[in-house]
Amino acid sequence: MIKKFLLAITILILGVFLSGCDNEKPQVLYNTYPFTKDTITSNTNFLPRGKIYYLITLPKIVESRMLYIQILKTGGQNRLGYELVWGNRVHLKTDQIHYYTDYVVLNASGTYVMRIYSQDNPTKILTTSEFHIK
Repeated sequence: MIKKFLLAITILILGVFLSGCDNEKPQVLYNTYPFTKDTITSNTNFLPRGKIYYLITLPKIVESRMLYIQILKTGGQNRLGYELVWGNRVHLKTDQIHYYTDYVVLNASGTYVMRIYSQDNPTKILTTSEFHIK
């Protein structure tokens, strides 16, 4: 009787630990070069007026295939908070349902935050990421 009880408890505990949830979340990677299979590295420090390539990974499919991308500058010399610097609405192509890549050029030094939204739920941020221009 005790062996069956211990076996049932062991199976229950193993079941809880081995049936983990899928915690993959969207993320943004940055680079100074276009992304290829060999250059999937991330860099968060850039020079002014240089191309900043970004790769947005999407583990879950976006049903509407529309993303809203915002770049905000944090802080500043004369103000606190955020200032919207750049925004774009993009349509994911058929072969890009799990990623989107492009580049942006920014001139001013500072700390920037990129926010990604989906048209499926435009009030919820899919992911946010920070990079710096020095």
